[in-house]
Amino acid sequence: MNNEIGMRVLTSLVALGIFIVAGLAAFYQNILALPLAIIGLIFVPFILMQHNEKNAHLAENLEKLAFVITFLIICIAFICLYKPI
Repeated sequence: MNNEIGMRVLTSLVALGIFIVAGLAAFYQNILALPLAIIGLIFVPFILMQHNEKNAHLAENLEKLAFVITFLIICIAFICLYKPI
């Protein structure tokens, strides 16, 4: 149980690091990195709240949703990249 808590804290620190790095990239380079910073900030509390069954189930559903959205974005990117001119 203690190992799971440590892993959850480390995972939330990774999400917090994503927020910080994407925020710095959006500030110094391009505003297009801002959605990544927002997503990282949203996932930090979700990762920390996985101590009970309801929140863990919500996180699994969000993970599946994120996978589907990522898959669709990759498919759309390939369609736009390889469309006939």
